[in-house]
Amino acid sequence: MKNSSMPRRQHPISVLFFIMKIVKDMIYPLAAFILSTTLREDVHPLWLWGGIALFSAVAIALGALSWLRYVYRLESNAMHVEYGLIIRKKLSIPRDRVQSVDMSAGIVQRLFGVQKLVIETAGGRKPEVVLSAVSKAEADRIRTAMVKDASDAAVPGAGSGAHDDGQGPSGASAGSADGSAAARPLYRVPTGRILLYSATSGRIFLSLAIIAALYSQFDDWVRNLGLFDPDAWEAVMPSDVKGWAWFAAAACAVIWLLGTAVITVKEYGFTIERQGGKLLIRRGLLERKQFSVAVERIQAVQVTQNALRRMFGCASVNLVTFASIKNDGQIHSLLCPLVPVRDIPELLAAFVPEAVWPEDFERPGREALTGYIAFPLSVAAAAAVPGLIWIPGGYGWTALALPAAALLHGVLRFRHAGWRLSNDGIIVRSGGFGVQVAFIPRRRIQWLRTKVSPLQARRKLATLQVVTASSSYAAVWLIRHIPQAKAAELIERLRGRQPSPSLILSPVSANRTDSGSS
Repeated sequence: MKNSSMPRRQHPISVLFFIMKIVKDMIYPLAAFILSTTLREDVHPLWLWGGIALFSAVAIALGALSWLRYVYRLESNAMHVEYGLIIRKKLSIPRDRVQSVDMSAGIVQRLFGVQKLVIETAGGRKPEVVLSAVSKAEADRIRTAMVKDASDAAVPGAGSGAHDDGQGPSGASAGSADGSAAARPLYRVPTGRILLYSATSGRIFLSLAIIAALYSQFDDWVRNLGLFDPDAWEAVMPSDVKGWAWFAAAACAVIWLLGTAVITVKEYGFTIERQGGKLLIRRGLLERKQFSVAVERIQAVQVTQNALRRMFGCASVNLVTFASIKNDGQIHSLLCPLVPVRDIPELLAAFVPEAVWPEDFERPGREALTGYIAFPLSVAAAAAVPGLIWIPGGYGWTALALPAAALLHGVLRFRHAGWRLSNDGIIVRSGGFGVQVAFIPRRRIQWLRTKVSPLQARRKLATLQVVTASSSYAAVWLIRHIPQAKAAELIERLRGRQPSPSLILSPVSANRTDSGSS
C-alpha cells in the first residue's frame, strides 16, 4: 500500500449527519425543556421558540466543528483517525486487524453521490470508524487499502453477470471484453425468493407479539392523554367473538404484509460475489449496502431452516465472523437469504469451499431419546396442570396441547441431531421444528468441552460443546447425548491427535448414520 500522510475530511454533507448525532444525544434535555415550558402557563411562548432556535444554532455549530475536527489518513498499512472538539482523540487501525469494510448509501447519500463507510475490527463491540459521507472513489480507495485482496476487487462491469434466474452460483466473468480476466463467482438472489424469505421471516411473528403486548397498554395511554372516547371506541370495535376473530386476523395480515415489505426493501437485489480472498455482499433498495468479508476471517458457516422454509425446501446461509455474533447470541451476517437446499452444495463450493455439504450424518443412538424429551416434556406437563383445572367451559383438555407439542419437539430434536467429522473440521446438525447445520473448521475451534448431567451419567452419555473464536460473545454448538467414549474420540480427533484404541467404537455401536438431506 502506498503511503499517504495527507489528512482528509469527509464530504461536507456529513455535517448533516454530525448534527443529527448531536440532536440524538441531546433529545432528552430538549424534550424536558419543551415539556416544562409548554405545561407552565406563566411562561411566554417566546421562551419556547427562542430555546429551540438556540438549541438548533448550537447543534449546527457543533456539527460543523465536529466535521472540521474529524480527519483521517492512510499510512503504512494502517488507518489513522483524529477527532474530538475539546479532548483530541487519536485512533490507529492496523490493516491486519480489520474484520470488514462495509459501504452503504441511504437516500441522502445517494442524492449527493456519496457513500457511508464502516470499518470493524476483530475484537470490537461496535464499528471503530464510521465515515458518514465520502465519495465513491474515496470509499474504494480506503477499502482497497484496508482489506486484504481488495486490490483486485474493482473491475469495470462487475455485476453484469449476475444470475437473475437463480439457477445457481456458476462462475460469471466480470472482466474485460477479451475475456482475459479470470471468472469470479457471482450470484444474485431472485426477487421472488427475496419475497419468500421476507414472508417466512420469524422477525414478523416477533413484531406481532410485541404489538400485542403494547396494545394491552394502549387504553391507559390514550385515556391519560385525553384522547379516548369510550362510546366511539365501542361503536368501532367488534362486539362478539366472531368479530374479534376477524379483527385479529385482519390486523395480523396487515402487520405481516408491512413486515414483508420492509424486509424485502432491505434485502432487495441481494448479490454475492467472490473476489480473490474476500466476499462482496450487496443488498438494499432504498439504502444500497455493500459488505466485504475476508474469507480467512470466517469462523464457521451455518445453514438454517425454520419450519415454514422447510415446507418450501429452502434454507438461509449465514457466516459466523467476529462481527456477526452480537449480544443476543444470534448470527447476523447473511451469505444468502434463501436458497433451495439442493443448490447449497454448489453455493458453498463457489463462495466458501472449505464448507463441504455432507452426504450423511452420524447420529446418537436410541438411548439418547430420553434425554431429548424428558426435561421439556416434564416442564410442559407441569405447566399444563393449571390449564386442565382452571380453563372454563369444558375446554381444559386443550392444555394437553402443550405437552404434546413438547413431546413432538423433543422427538424432532432427536431425529435431527447429528454430526460428521472430516479432516478439515466438524459439521453439526441440530434443531426441532427448524434445522441448523454448522460447518466448523478445525483451525477455528477455540476450545472443546464435555458436560455430563446426572441423567446422562446413568446411560454413559455426554454433551460435547464446540466453541469458535469470537470477540465478546461466543458461537457455541452442542452435540447432545452422545456416548462418552464418542465425545472423547471427537475431542482427540479435532485436536489433531489420534485417539487411543479404547476410544474407538465398533461399527455395531449405538451410533447410526442417515441421509444429509433435511
